[in-house]
Amino acid sequence: MLEPGILLQNRYRVVKAIGGGGMGQVYLAHDTRLGDKPCAVKELVPDPHATPQEQEQAAAQFRREAAILAHLNHPNLPNVYDYFAEGGRFYLTMDHVEGETLTDRLARSPNGMPHSQVVGWAIQLCDVLAYLHSQTPPVIFRDMKPDNVMFTPAGEIKLIDFGVARVFDPSKRTDTLKMGTAGYAPPEQYAGQGQTTPRSDIYALGVTLHELLTGDDPTAHPFVFTTCQELNPGISPALSNVTTRAMSLDPAERFPSAQAMKEALQRATQPRRLRLPAIQRKRGTGTVAMPATEAFPAQPDGTSVPQMSPMPTTAVGSSASSRTVRDVARQRPYKGAIPMARWLGRLLLTLLLALVVTALALTLVGAFVLSSVAEQAIVSTDWGLEPGIPVWYTLTEEDLGDSLREALEPYTLDALGDVGANFYPPDTAKLYLELFSQSIWLEGRVEAREGVPAVILERANDFPLYVIGGIVSGGINRGFQKAWEDSSLRIASLNVQRTQLTVHLEP
Repeated sequence: MLEPGILLQNRYRVVKAIGGGGMGQVYLAHDTRLGDKPCAVKELVPDPHATPQEQEQAAAQFRREAAILAHLNHPNLPNVYDYFAEGGRFYLTMDHVEGETLTDRLARSPNGMPHSQVVGWAIQLCDVLAYLHSQTPPVIFRDMKPDNVMFTPAGEIKLIDFGVARVFDPSKRTDTLKMGTAGYAPPEQYAGQGQTTPRSDIYALGVTLHELLTGDDPTAHPFVFTTCQELNPGISPALSNVTTRAMSLDPAERFPSAQAMKEALQRATQPRRLRLPAIQRKRGTGTVAMPATEAFPAQPDGTSVPQMSPMPTTAVGSSASSRTVRDVARQRPYKGAIPMARWLGRLLLTLLLALVVTALALTLVGAFVLSSVAEQAIVSTDWGLEPGIPVWYTLTEEDLGDSLREALEPYTLDALGDVGANFYPPDTAKLYLELFSQSIWLEGRVEAREGVPAVILERANDFPLYVIGGIVSGGINRGFQKAWEDSSLRIASLNVQRTQLTVHLEP
């Protein structure tokens, strides 16, 4: 080790050792040409077993690669601004980054750290790696681990210690030296095992992410990992799968790039839109979800003119109703699952048409009819509620408005004007549309009751629904209760925000 006070290149005065390993040391030094500005000096020790020719080649490679590092410019990287050889050893000089490492933070949370924080850091590290890998030629960091991720006092992440970074050379079949840290380094990074590529950094980042999420030390069992979800059931399968793929022993099975891994992390953690299958019959029950339409007769010019169809009058659960559902399905095919917005739009369309076109909702008889229709429609829907981890879904005003317009247009032709939906915190939702230049809107509250969704209809235009609204709402909510009774998933929270509704489901 270098003694404190030694002057390197007649410029860098060593203060003390601040880190290091088998390949050399990192020293805090003062740059005497810049008013004793603190800097970090990384010392690299050449392979003592190398031949003179190999040592010469290593020196040339060091100068080439250090020159590339000195030209890097990224907010999450310290500046490497000097490099030199002295006394048979190589040195890199870079900005001294004050703060604490991920290792320091992990020591305070030995069983793993909050998932949202870890994913946020991982996404930033993906950005840094993507920048390094985009260089010409690509720069491979080769030593990603918690020790080499620093947090500045301002909260910025810095990827430090470029001591073993190298430039990717596609003509090389294998790396000459074993470099990196056991446990974090992939198999191909060991001497003679293969060539390190950008996917080698993906592996090390996956190992780092695994350790931060679980607290499991990879140096105790290199190349052998238990999935994140098995070690911590609170971790989602999607997030666990990201780490598992990144840590694949076969480079071809890892993410093809740091950007691809970043996108996978974002998909695994972002709120998902709730998607439900189409309304289906369940155990022999069925309902008229939408009125059937007549076939469009061909015109002389080859075009077709849509024809209006009367509201269905068949009883709920009848064979005619079942045929109507099948007819609609044939005319408007579904592609697997449909958004919750579209399904709700069709349910609410049934209510709106009954409210406005037939005016049945203004009578007790109409209210009981609508209540039964709504209940059976909800019960007959396959909600796809399967046990799993806690998950968040969102439903935006735009989704709901667009789906309502899509459902209405085939029946209203040019009579349909503006269509939309509005959410009003903390619990109110309003649907509105213009039909034959008349404004129509339906307002209600949404909430969760004992983990099951519930709707309370309150007004239709300026008309308070009172008893009628309670009857119709009762049917809707009985449908929810029956549809969800066999599911272990329950709503932990349901929040109406300014532009969207957010649902948190948990087992």
